[in-house]
Amino acid sequence: MVASKKISRRIFVKGSIVIGGLLAAGGTFRAFNTGVFSTGNGPAYEAWKIKYHGLKEIVNSGILAANAHNSQPWLFSIDSSSIDLFTDLTRSIGTIDPYAREMYISLGCALENMKIAAKAEGYLPQITYFPSQENQKHVTRIKLSKAKPDIQDLYDMLKKRHMNRSPYDINQKIPEDAIQSLYNLNSDFEIKLFVFNDPNTMQKIGKAMVEATESIIDDKEQTSDSAQWFRQTWEDIENHKDGITTDSQGLPFYMRVLAKMLPPLSQEQNDQYWLDTLKNKQVKTAAAFGFIAVKDLSDKKQIVNSGELWQRIHLWATANNIGMQIMNQLSERRDRELQLSITPYFGNMLTEIIGSSDWHSVIQFRMGYPTLEALPSPRRPVEEVIIKV
Repeated sequence: MVASKKISRRIFVKGSIVIGGLLAAGGTFRAFNTGVFSTGNGPAYEAWKIKYHGLKEIVNSGILAANAHNSQPWLFSIDSSSIDLFTDLTRSIGTIDPYAREMYISLGCALENMKIAAKAEGYLPQITYFPSQENQKHVTRIKLSKAKPDIQDLYDMLKKRHMNRSPYDINQKIPEDAIQSLYNLNSDFEIKLFVFNDPNTMQKIGKAMVEATESIIDDKEQTSDSAQWFRQTWEDIENHKDGITTDSQGLPFYMRVLAKMLPPLSQEQNDQYWLDTLKNKQVKTAAAFGFIAVKDLSDKKQIVNSGELWQRIHLWATANNIGMQIMNQLSERRDRELQLSITPYFGNMLTEIIGSSDWHSVIQFRMGYPTLEALPSPRRPVEEVIIKV
């Protein structure tokens, strides 16, 4: 249980007062326009609720995966015995991800979900990575042969897993056996997980994450590219079925109501809110930080595999009531430094934190026991992401 009944009642009362006051002031139209009463409902959220069968269910499971900025950079092709996964380059997040590493991580997350769903649907998935040398957009071919249904524990988490950006409970530490379980989820020698939970190292990491966030905000191209994915109206959510929403920000109910009812924030205000939240709520309440690293930053398969591991970790954490949130500002700045050929300030910082120049972090995240329930993000439905090739 992520919040006590006492907290829930207090939030309910505050929310009721806020709603009543704003509606009395003539805010009914804006309430509907911004989706105050529609959290998690409508066509943009159907993927979380619908149940298909066979290959279509496998694709729908892929759609529910974690992905950078909720950009959903995937396309799928289906025939009678296989599913092909492609990257959709039109859904790039620009200078936030100049080498498309977060895009390929997202595709790895989708692939992990699809492997779990395929077994549950009675198929044995065989994966070929980058089957076409000429077409690097073709990420994997998943050959499916009939097998006995294998419903794994993580299968039930596919529709429950959401990024939790709320403050975590500072009085609950992650048990050492849980951390060991996270390490046990990785069997790839080209991918490595690092977990840091000692106070001194965590303070250093938190400070580095804040500094990297400030650097992104100061980089007008990066912060502008990031802002393109904010969906501040219900109309935007319904039209795009993607992007970053108010509901996914880890806010109490009454704060979500206020955020939706008041006029949209400017980019500068959004950036300041992001920084303040990261500094004062997210970094300070983390019970541990995790880093996923690869041996070769230029190896797309390793990047995809890192996404598979992250999805597996997040599903396991969901099953064990542990909140997870990706906070990739350090690697985003590292890649921006590489793109601009400038001093690798954050690149060196990442190497120092990991303690090895042989490993390169592509995912950084925090974990802890959440104080609020995470809500779903919008998703494009199966019909919008299946293509013919």
